[in-house]
Formats: sequence, structure tokens, C-alpha cells
Amino acid sequence: MRLPLIVLTTLCASTALGQTTAQIALTLPNNATSLRVPREPCDQTQTVNYAYASSTTVVCSDMKIWLVQGSSCSDEPTGTYKLLKTLSQNDVVNQPTGTVTFNIGELPGFTGAVTCPANDREDTYRVCASIKLPGGSFGTECGSGSFQRDDLEVVYDAKPPSAPTLGDVTPLDSALSINVTSPEDAEFVRVTVEPEDGSPGKTVEKPGDLKTVRMEGLKNGVKYTVVARAVDEASNESAPSAAKEGTPEPTRGFLDRYDEAGGQEMGGCGAAGGGVAGSLVLAVLGFWLSSRRNRS
Repeated sequence: MRLPLIVLTTLCASTALGQTTAQIALTLPNNATSLRVPREPCDQTQTVNYAYASSTTVVCSDMKIWLVQGSSCSDEPTGTYKLLKTLSQNDVVNQPTGTVTFNIGELPGFTGAVTCPANDREDTYRVCASIKLPGGSFGTECGSGSFQRDDLEVVYDAKPPSAPTLGDVTPLDSALSINVTSPEDAEFVRVTVEPEDGSPGKTVEKPGDLKTVRMEGLKNGVKYTVVARAVDEASNESAPSAAKEGTPEPTRGFLDRYDEAGGQEMGGCGAAGGGVAGSLVLAVLGFWLSSRRNRS
């Protein structure tokens, strides 16, 4: 779980006689530190908040906000970029907060042969903001000022996670207990069971860090084919895991197991077969039932 964080950069242009302090902040509506967008829909809108604060009303340039492909921002838009907003110097002073939006399909990397949606890609972009601060002896001279910047990471994630791995499939009464190992980037795992008798199957979704999935409401004596798929934060689904099979088994009563062990249903104190042999049978059956409960 990501901790809330406002990405904030503070720059001071100062001399012995004057000082200007300003801040630009780019934040996401959910206070996440980065934005991971899915493969599609390409017209899905993303929102970024911006805010500017300064100790002076002197503004030396418009404030620009843009998207750029890569992992860093410069003072001015360069490279493969898309300009999102330009605030005039007057608006920077009088309307210093607001939002910018963009669609997934507007990411700068979608040019030429690469179009949205793209397959099997994980591309990094940044939302950048920049404005020039005044400098000089009194903090009012634009010619000697420096740029103030802030940025946020945007990742276009169209790369599916690796397939999970199925371990033991343990039969239970009207259920199966399934061991699943998921890749690290799995947000959750989707497990499906399909019965061989052609009746409808079942699907459950569990957190990606969960090691065991219990599928209930199944038919005893029917063989089920089990597969799992991992789904990441950007809703990319993996290929299916290698299939496994399992058959739910009814929980059999004491007399059922006693008969199988050579006992007789005669009732009374002699029903256990008597003597040491009868006691041994009871002990074995008791151990089996205890092991059965622990396994489930």
C-alpha cells in the first residue's frame, strides 16, 4: 500500500539583501506518488492537481505543465512531450491552483507506428511543471532567476504479469484446497475450476499474496480442472497457469472407515472386534480422522 505523499520541491533564490521563496506541487487525487495507467480504454481521463505559492507577486514566466516520455524533466518542454497547460503570468498570481487532465491515448509515446492500445509494453512518462523565479539583490530581477520544477511519474502498463504456479490440490468435502504461488506484481489471483461433467464452473478472486485458495460448493466425486491467472495493478491478466486436477471427497463417518478396516456393525461393546485388535483398529481410525481434519 502506498503511503500518501505530496511531491513538493522548494527553491530559494536569495542574496544578502533579498529572498524569494516559491513552491510548485503536483499531486494526484488519491495522494499516490505515481500514476500507473492500464492498457485501455485509451480515452480514459487522468487528473493531476497543481498548486503554486510564492513569497512575491513577481512572476518571470508563464507556468507550463506537460507530459514527457522518460524519467526526468527539464526547465522547458523538450524531447517527446505533450503540453497540457500554460498559465499566463497573471493567472499564476491570481489563480495559482487547478487541475490538468489527459487521456491515456494522448501519452507522447503514441506517435507514428505505436498507437493506443499497445501490447506488452511498460513505458515511463512524467508530468512536469516549471516556472522561472525572480532573482537579483531584491529578488525581483527576472534576468538572473532560476527555474522552479516539480514532477510526477506516469507508467503506461500494458505488460501482463507472469502466470502463477499451482501446487497441491487437496480434496475436501464438497471443496478443494489449492496452493497458489503468484508473481510479485500480482494485485490478485483469479482461480477457476471446471468440472468434467459439463456443469458450470466456478471462479474466485483472492489477494495476490494469499498462498491457499479454498473452492467450496463443489460436487463430491466429480473431477475438476483447476487453472489460475494473475492480475496486476493495471488490470493486465497473465496467461493461465499449468492446469491441475482434483476431485472433492465426502467426509466418511466412523462406521464407514471401521468397516473398511475389517470391523462389523454388530452393536454393543463387542462391535469393535474385542481385545487388542479392536483397540488397534480404533486407534488407527482415530489417527486417520485427526489427520484428515488437520489437512483440511
